[in-house]
Amino acid sequence: MSALRIGVVGAGNIASIAQLPTLVQRDDVELRALVSRRDDPSALQRRWGFGAVYRSVDEMLAAETLDAVFVLTPRSEHVAAVESALRAGVDVFCEKPLATSAADSVRLAELADEHGRVLMVGLNRRFAPVYVAAREAFGESGASFCVAQKNRAGSEYRATFENAIHMVDLLRWFCGGDVVDVTAAAAGTDQWEEDGTAALVRFSTGNTGVLVAARAAGAWGEKLDAYGQMRSAEVIAPDSVAVTVDGVRTVRSMSPEAFGWATATESFGFADAVRHFLDRVRDRQQPLTSGWEAVKTQQLLDRILAAAGLPTEEQEGRTWSSRATQ
Repeated sequence: MSALRIGVVGAGNIASIAQLPTLVQRDDVELRALVSRRDDPSALQRRWGFGAVYRSVDEMLAAETLDAVFVLTPRSEHVAAVESALRAGVDVFCEKPLATSAADSVRLAELADEHGRVLMVGLNRRFAPVYVAAREAFGESGASFCVAQKNRAGSEYRATFENAIHMVDLLRWFCGGDVVDVTAAAAGTDQWEEDGTAALVRFSTGNTGVLVAARAAGAWGEKLDAYGQMRSAEVIAPDSVAVTVDGVRTVRSMSPEAFGWATATESFGFADAVRHFLDRVRDRQQPLTSGWEAVKTQQLLDRILAAAGLPTEEQEGRTWSSRATQ
């Protein structure tokens, strides 16, 4: 089996924790190229073994023959990079969100279909062992009720959009079906840096999802509770999951299973998301978190934001960026 020729766009701290450790462990992957804005990316090139470094996506695509590209930049740069790769006939893994607007996400999903390319978005919670175990408890019908929370201290630009998207995606995954109705409320006086959002979502399956994304919490925390079919699942991410069936409670803890060496790369699902994408590049099947799945999640998130009185577009002249993604 020939090695997959991979290009990576953005290799900052997040990529170094989330995707790159898995890629370098694969015998069937060759890290051919890196796109970086750093003045001196030589340390990154040596650390991860990239064959070449470029200043732009178009420069990389013109110089290299690639099978897939990982777009790990700030969200404001996703559309241009993903579009260029798809038009060049290259499969794409893109960090969440796929785009800053749902309309652009739809356009990219359509473009992937047009060019027959695999497009996957890094909604990695669907691959985290604790969430996978919880979801499996409910089978095809899903959970009758699901409460997903991601809370932390301190807000940021478009906080709900940036961080709660994972939990919105989990609500869709656990409850299934189309969205029937959304009600929501936001806290705080700054619509661009809200203090939190809560939402109630009804699905066509009859299942109900609840989102809590508080930015006025005392500490960071992520959890999910799901109920249905006389079953319960309780997730304290990324460490533990308790599933109760017919009165029997089974608890799994990630650290003991990893002999005390559990890492965020594995426990939050980043590693399995990368593996899943590489498998789809080879077998040409649709990923679990395909471009179209990401579109549906972003469209639901937009409905939550609108119902809460929050903007669904970026603030004019303002972008989110971080050296962690460079």
